[in-house]
Amino acid sequence: MVTLPAVGRLLAVTDLHGNLADFQAIVARFRAIVDAGGPRPHLLFCGDLVHGPAIAPQAWPEHLGDFYVDQTPRLLAEARWLQEAYPQQVHFLLGNHEHAHLGGPRLDKFHADEAAHLERQYAPGGFAPVRRWMAGWPLAAVAPGAGIAFTHAAPHAQIAGPRDLDDLALAGYESVPLADMASTGPLGALLWARTTPAERGLAFLRALHVGCKVAVFGHDIVREGHWIEHEPLLCVSSSFGCYDGDKVYLEWDLARPAGSAAEVARDGLRRLHPGARPVHRT
Repeated sequence: MVTLPAVGRLLAVTDLHGNLADFQAIVARFRAIVDAGGPRPHLLFCGDLVHGPAIAPQAWPEHLGDFYVDQTPRLLAEARWLQEAYPQQVHFLLGNHEHAHLGGPRLDKFHADEAAHLERQYAPGGFAPVRRWMAGWPLAAVAPGAGIAFTHAAPHAQIAGPRDLDDLALAGYESVPLADMASTGPLGALLWARTTPAERGLAFLRALHVGCKVAVFGHDIVREGHWIEHEPLLCVSSSFGCYDGDKVYLEWDLARPAGSAAEVARDGLRRLHPGARPVHRT
């Protein structure tokens, strides 16, 4: 788990899936805050940076939103440079697609084996440093001053405290059916669950930090940009599966306590591409 400070601005995005333009849009906003001076801002990516579509423009389906070309290798290279340039300010959470390179089940969304397809784009041995980097990504982030916790998928895991996350092995899930991953223990839940009952979600938040009241996550596609099924769950779609005008990110003052998911959505969500026309938002 990464613990964020109680001062500064936090930007959080989800599920870029190789969309370089979306990555560069949030980085530009982050750098603008850096250049403005004041407390150091933080930028959090909530998993699934990798594995984008391989579909020609003429065959692009409407349910994937705006067309883009998967540029995962370049996105990963820029992401690593960004983290090196801003140490302790840029954070990446592990997603189920990164897990496919670290002992998770193999995925076949756009290729027979998404992980193998990406690794073949590197020279022999070239993906090994990327894999080592991903293996160090945390499974959750918590902002104690704001009372918000961040995960890739819904906060369905049952844990006693943050140290339980340190004990989770990443390997050994290669043969687990995808439909079973959310029920294979804390790791599967954090990477695959699409929802959770309110009490179970709140129990996970309290286990991370007693003051946490809101869970922010991605993993699922929300065409309108975000969804609150019920408190304390705020599911955010920043990129994959959405039109540019519907994509959102979270911008929040780390010193401001959040009272509810509804408050965070109302006051913290921003359009990733402000000039683009919303399609599904009402």
